[in-house]
Amino acid sequence: MKRFHDLNIKVYVLFLALLAVSCIPEQQSIGDAGQTFVKLHPSVYNMLAFDAKTTPQSGMLFEIRRDVPNNKELNTTTTVVLQYDENGAILAKYNTDHKTTYVPLPTTLGTVSPAIAGGKLTVNLDAGEIGKAIMINVPAAGNFDFSKNYALAFKVLSVSGTGKLSADVDETIVCEVLAKNKWDGVYSVTGTFVDYINAPWTGIYPKIVELRTTGAATCSKYDTDYGVYGYIFETGGGASQFGAWTPAFIFDASNNVNVVNTSVDSPARGRTAELYTGEGAVNKYFPATKTMEVGYYLKQLNVSPQLRSLVTEKYTYKGPR
Repeated sequence: MKRFHDLNIKVYVLFLALLAVSCIPEQQSIGDAGQTFVKLHPSVYNMLAFDAKTTPQSGMLFEIRRDVPNNKELNTTTTVVLQYDENGAILAKYNTDHKTTYVPLPTTLGTVSPAIAGGKLTVNLDAGEIGKAIMINVPAAGNFDFSKNYALAFKVLSVSGTGKLSADVDETIVCEVLAKNKWDGVYSVTGTFVDYINAPWTGIYPKIVELRTTGAATCSKYDTDYGVYGYIFETGGGASQFGAWTPAFIFDASNNVNVVNTSVDSPARGRTAELYTGEGAVNKYFPATKTMEVGYYLKQLNVSPQLRSLVTEKYTYKGPR
C-alpha cells in the first residue's frame, strides 16, 4: 500500500527503545506461542456484496480459525459457540461507536450456514481442521431494500475442547451484507487535478479505484492504490490528501452523474464536493462501454477561492470487486 501524509495533521512521534530484557518473567504473556488459540477472521468487521439479481448466491461471512502448535493438538476437536445478535445489541453498540446505521438482515433475505439454533451458532473444528467458514445463503439479493444497511453480528460465547479464545482479536464481528448496484466495481481512472491555491500540486494518474455501493443509485469512491477513502494528490514532497474529503457519486435514471461528499469535516473548513458544469463537462455514465466521465470541485470555506480544486476523471470498468 502506498503511503501519504495528511495536510491537516502534524504528528511528532518519539520512539524510545528499551531493550534491556534478558528473560521473560514466568507470569508475563508471550503471546500465542505454544498454545492453541481460536480467532475470528476477520475480527470486528467484514463486508460481503452480492450481485443484485434474483437467483441464489452464497458467500463467506467470516471464518473461525485455530492456530495449533503441533500435530497432537491438531488431531483433537475444538467446539466454538457464538451468540447471534438476535436482539440487535451488538449492532446498536457498533452503530454508536462507528456512526453507522446497520439493521439486522431479515431471514427472508439470507440464512446462515451452519444454521442458527436457539439464537446460537455452534461450530466444531474436527481433527485435522484449522478453520471453518461461516456462510450466508441469499436467495435473491435483487430484493434487498437499498434504503437499508443490512448486517449480521455474532459474539463468541465459549470455546471448549482444545484451545481457548485468543486475546489478540475481538470476540465480536459485524458482517455487512449488501447488494451491488450496476455501477459497483473496479475501475481504472485517468484524469487531471488543478489546485487554484497551490499550483505545483498535481494529480496522481492513472490509478485504480473501487466504486462501492452505498444505495440503489449511489457509490462511494475508494482509492485502491492507497487503501483509503479520499482524494490523493502529489504535492512535490509526497502524496497527500484533503483530510477525509471523499467524493461519492449519485446516478439518475438517465445515467447522469452528480457528486457529493461523504466525509465528516470540521465546520471551519467545511469541505464539500460540487459538480463541475463548465466547458467540456460530461458528467455521464455510459452503460454500453461501462465508462464514466465526471468533473467536480473541492469547495472549502476557509480559503479563497472557495472552489479551490478542480478534478476531471474518466473511469473505465475493469471487473467486479
